[in-house]
Amino acid sequence: MTSTPASESGGRTVHVSLLLLSFGSGAADAFAFLALGGIFTANMTGNLILSGMFSRPEFLQTFIGSVTAILAFAAFLYLGFRLTSAHRQPTNSPRATTWTHLLVGSIVLQAIVVLVWVFGWATAPNGQILAVALASAALALQTVAARRLSDRSGVTTTYVTGTLTSTMESLAERSSSGQFIRVLSILMLPLGAICETVVIASAKWAGPMLPWAVAIAAAAALVVAGRVVRSA
Repeated sequence: MTSTPASESGGRTVHVSLLLLSFGSGAADAFAFLALGGIFTANMTGNLILSGMFSRPEFLQTFIGSVTAILAFAAFLYLGFRLTSAHRQPTNSPRATTWTHLLVGSIVLQAIVVLVWVFGWATAPNGQILAVALASAALALQTVAARRLSDRSGVTTTYVTGTLTSTMESLAERSSSGQFIRVLSILMLPLGAICETVVIASAKWAGPMLPWAVAIAAAAALVVAGRVVRSA
């Protein structure tokens, strides 16, 4: 089947959305690590390691935070995949609006994180754990959306080890399919962390607003992509 210019344009816009989600994941992880007790909200491998580092100062709080993040992430991954189980076919076209709805859910959860942060509730241990749980749930929904949207290019927005593995596999097999978008996705993760670190250092009150704004931009890109494809 020959792709039309509109479908190709829609596919490029989806890739923009994926890159934004990678950037947002880096920003969200940096925010959580710097401001929410050294916990990750997208990198569950890191949280598993943290949960076993019993000699770390304030280990109990770290353990509770990391386990909370893992459980929230896993639960919302399951929920997200169940909600999109009828749309398993990979595609460059976001014709399954459920995927955009996942990002809307993520945006709502991150908006609550912003409120918890702005009103100072995250300074209390229970408030911090709540913020970690909400942020992890939001990143899980973003991960499901990215997984459903990334076709066969091997792009993931939170599990960068998987993206790096796909990149090296393609290099070893002399395949260029999806290589450019994968490399950009990897680079966007630390770029997001750098930008979030700048935000925390210069305007800490705005800490969770960067990943939230990026998630909104990613959802908007999907809406645009859908309109482009439908107009074809």
